Amino acid sequence: MESLIRRRINSLIKVTKHGEKALSTFQLDGDVQNVSFKIEPPAHADDIEKIKRWNLPQDYIEFLSITNGLFLFDTTIEGIPMGYTCEVYSIRKMIKEKEALPKSFVNKVPILHIRDVGDMYIDIEKYRLGKSYLTYPGIEADRYFDFSFSKWLDKYMVAGGNEFWNF
Repeated sequence: MESLIRRRINSLIKVTKHGEKALSTFQLDGDVQNVSFKIEPPAHADDIEKIKRWNLPQDYIEFLSITNGLFLFDTTIEGIPMGYTCEVYSIRKMIKEKEALPKSFVNKVPILHIRDVGDMYIDIEKYRLGKSYLTYPGIEADRYFDFSFSKWLDKYMVAGGNEFWNF
């Protein structure tokens, strides 16, 4: 059976013709908005090998094996380009962002950025201990979602790029 992460990304690839076609989504205010996506090629095995030392969740590794970086919900509001609401980092960007973190973030691996909110992390120590490991984005990074990366991504995409955790 196909995993949730693979099914979600493959569906996105199919309906957007690999990011070439925009989609219409409902917004919280009732408007319909056209959004686009940028889907990067899969990560190379040697790149995935570089991050094995962090012992990241399998669904996240699987995500990288499908797309090494994903840009979600590129929007334009009243003719003004707003950019993507979410960037799921490539391995290269993840490593670069990790190297820039303060020492107090030693157990956190940055995996994505949400526009106007901030970064989200995988807490590798909490993951190792079998606890909730996926941080809330931005200033709430000391709180954790009680589900996996693949379930978070699925919910975020179904919510049309809106912050579903604030509903």
